[in-house]
Amino acid sequence: MKGLKKYIRRERRRHPRHPICTDVDFFVWDTLIRRPRTGKARGCLTAVSVKGACLQTRQLQMGNHHLLLDNDPGGRTVVKIEIPSPSGEPPWDIQARVLSYDKHPERKQYPFDVRLQFVNPTHAQIKNIEQLIRSQSSPKSEEKKDS
Repeated sequence: MKGLKKYIRRERRRHPRHPICTDVDFFVWDTLIRRPRTGKARGCLTAVSVKGACLQTRQLQMGNHHLLLDNDPGGRTVVKIEIPSPSGEPPWDIQARVLSYDKHPERKQYPFDVRLQFVNPTHAQIKNIEQLIRSQSSPKSEEKKDS
């Protein structure tokens, strides 16, 4: 039975999530007219992989646009995330599609977890994600890898 529990709880994703936390700005972007549809909001990017992430935020409603309910399945409106560069360079951005969200009322600062899937990331954006993961990795997880 212990072996089965170990297997069930194991990370089975092809691209595992990494438990980091970095403050970001985000807004809704219209890919057709190439302009923002909303103003910027603050959030925290967590559980990052090269395919997607979890965005913790305090608001789902941005102006008259709801992140999930007004989500365009055709891909016209996406969330554009501005991620600060760890080396002090200007922030870089990536587009993502909203998959779902959960509410955690016990969390005061960011009560919503918004699940995101990155939309057609370029090679440079994937490298930036990998660099972000490496720069935010905890030393304990690095020690476990070496063992």
